[in-house]
Amino acid sequence: MRLQQRAYPVSRRSRRRTDVREEIIKAARELFAKKGYHKTQVMDLIAHVGMSTNTFYAHFKDKKELFEEVAVRSMEDLRETLRKTRETKFHGDLHDRLDRIEDTYNLFFDFMDEKPLEALVIIRGAFGVDEEMDRDIWRHFSSFAYDLADDFRKWTDLGMVEGFDPLILGHIVQGMTIQVAHSYLVEKRFTRQEAITTLIAVNRAIFSQYLTDKGWRSVGIL
Repeated sequence: MRLQQRAYPVSRRSRRRTDVREEIIKAARELFAKKGYHKTQVMDLIAHVGMSTNTFYAHFKDKKELFEEVAVRSMEDLRETLRKTRETKFHGDLHDRLDRIEDTYNLFFDFMDEKPLEALVIIRGAFGVDEEMDRDIWRHFSSFAYDLADDFRKWTDLGMVEGFDPLILGHIVQGMTIQVAHSYLVEKRFTRQEAITTLIAVNRAIFSQYLTDKGWRSVGIL
C-alpha cells in the first residue's frame, strides 16, 4: 500500500527568513543605484533594513554576493519581459513583429520609469567591482543581445531577411538602446516619447536594409 505524503505548511520562521532576505535585496537595489557599489557599505544596508550584522551574514556571504543577486535578478526579470513581448501571435508574421518594436520599447521604458534605481543598477552599477563580477554581469548583459540574435536568425531562416550577422546586429540594437536609456535617466535631455520614436525609426531603418522580396511582401510593400 502506497503511503500518501502529507504536505506540511511553510513554517512562520521560514517565511520570516524569506521576508528578511527580500527586505535586504530591496534595500540593496535602492542603495547600490543611489550610491554605487563601492560607497555602499554593509552597515548602510543593516541600518536601512534595521537588522543585526549577524542577520545580514545569515543571508549573504558578503556585499559582493548581494550585489550580484540584485543585478542578475533585475536583468533576468527585464529580459523575460522583453522576450515575451517580441513573440508574434502567428508564426512568420513579420508585420506583427515590426509592430511589436513599439510595444517592446514601451515596456522597456515602463521599467525605466517605474524602477529607475534598478535600471541604473542594470546599466551602470555592475562594473568596477572586480574582474570576476564584471565577467559575470557582462555575460548577463550579453544575453539580451543573444535573445535578439535568436530572433533575427528566426526571420533569416524564414527567408524574410538576409545579409547580416545576427549576433553583431543584436549587440548593435542592445548597445544603442542602453545608451539612450542611460542618457534618458541621467541627463534628461529628451522625453521618453522622443527616445522611443527615434529608437523605433532606427530599428526599422536597420531592418529594412536586410529585407528580402519575401520580407517586403510580408510587410505589405511588394
